[in-house]
Amino acid sequence: MQTNFGDSTLVSVRIASVGNRPRAIWAEGLRVHLPASLLDRSGWRRAVDGHGDLSIPPDPASISAEDVARLREHRAFTERRPVSARLPVSYRTVPGWARAAVASAIGRWNRHRADRWAVFPAFPIDFSTDVLDDLREAPGAPDRATHRTPVVLTHDIDSAEGLSNLVTRFLPLEEAAGACSTNYIVPCAWRLDEGLVRELIGRGHDVGVHGYDHSNTTPFAGAEERARRLDGARSFAERYAATGYRAPSLLRTRSLLRDLGTRYRYDSSIPTAGGLFPTPNNGCATVRPFVVENIVELPVTLPRDGSLRFLGYAPDEIVRFWMECADLVARARGAVVLLTHCERRFSGGPGMLDAYRAFLDHVRARDDRFEFSSPTRVLAEAT
Repeated sequence: MQTNFGDSTLVSVRIASVGNRPRAIWAEGLRVHLPASLLDRSGWRRAVDGHGDLSIPPDPASISAEDVARLREHRAFTERRPVSARLPVSYRTVPGWARAAVASAIGRWNRHRADRWAVFPAFPIDFSTDVLDDLREAPGAPDRATHRTPVVLTHDIDSAEGLSNLVTRFLPLEEAAGACSTNYIVPCAWRLDEGLVRELIGRGHDVGVHGYDHSNTTPFAGAEERARRLDGARSFAERYAATGYRAPSLLRTRSLLRDLGTRYRYDSSIPTAGGLFPTPNNGCATVRPFVVENIVELPVTLPRDGSLRFLGYAPDEIVRFWMECADLVARARGAVVLLTHCERRFSGGPGMLDAYRAFLDHVRARDDRFEFSSPTRVLAEAT
């Protein structure tokens, strides 16, 4: 299968053998997308058999850091405004339950059409960029295979209900597992309960900034309006020492990230594989932190609760997705970053809370392979 890649195409291949490139041994058996131009330039096209299996030849190949960055950024931005960002009023004037009902209808209708909305990156996870990076000629590159994989728990706090449920329902589960979470809070959409924010910080958890008012317009605004909205959240960020940003609905543009670089330590708005939401075929196809537009990006590596629920998956299926993807991330020497929402219609109800608890138990039970971490620690170790 091929898909457009600028002036070239991406070719779907299964890595049958990496040959004399031990850094990429973890990728054997995985299906990834590689640029057709690179396959031709390196001579690897001749090594792809009739079933699409690629056995990497031993000859040197000219793969550059630019090749890796280009693949990583191919679908990393959502430059086209979705419907929610084109409305004359904030889409949040529609009740949350109604928005969820519409998204669920769209998701269930498209659940079995992933060949259209997850061509690249593939859903629920895609390692194409990491595989290409590890196939580069990089003698002496450090091997982190013996390190435990960091697991970063994050919540997007979109409402007063979400903040209340976070403190009363989620933090106790995390603390019982020996974990702390990072919570991206919308600072200018409703009257914040400052006491709850101070409580979660006092209990050892972190706070990040989740846009301005969650109207989904900031990434697409003009430079002056975008700066006004970003600066409007600064008092909240300074009050609670928030160093990270996550864009509402994970809508992000190059201009947005460029502006964030002067205001925050890191961004966490780009999913490894976005799937159907917020727009089809979006994500960076990497599970490792990277630098883009002069800011460090911590990608959201596991499929999100909202996306999976809108597609019609049950809680037991969702936690199975999370566990399987986490194990693959560990295999790829990446960072597990889980994004959940605390409202009842997402992960705040009984079934999904049980699924979240099961995931925490899975990580805690595999303490030889995983360790609960935070964005600050992950980025400190990656740089």
